[in-house]
Amino acid sequence: MEIETKNGRLEVTLPAVLDLPAAGDLRDTLVEALTRDAAAELVLKGADVERITTASLQVILAAAADFKRASHRLEIDAPSQQLSDAFHQLGLEADLAALS
Repeated sequence: MEIETKNGRLEVTLPAVLDLPAAGDLRDTLVEALTRDAAAELVLKGADVERITTASLQVILAAAADFKRASHRLEIDAPSQQLSDAFHQLGLEADLAALS
């Protein structure tokens, strides 16, 4: 996953598959984004996600809390139906709404 700077914010396009092995890469990417000087806002582009595991959802939620503590914002833009469904299946609709 690569971090791009667009319109004064950081963006990461999430891959189609966010399984357990991808959770580690996602974590590393989010930590890198948080440590950047321009990390006032990070947008996760979620339209391409076809499959996501609980581990990757946990990484996103943990990162959102870390961003908030650092007075930064983490947002999910255009979550795919599969991404939305994963949040719903775990009873995390409010968390997705807060990130969207």
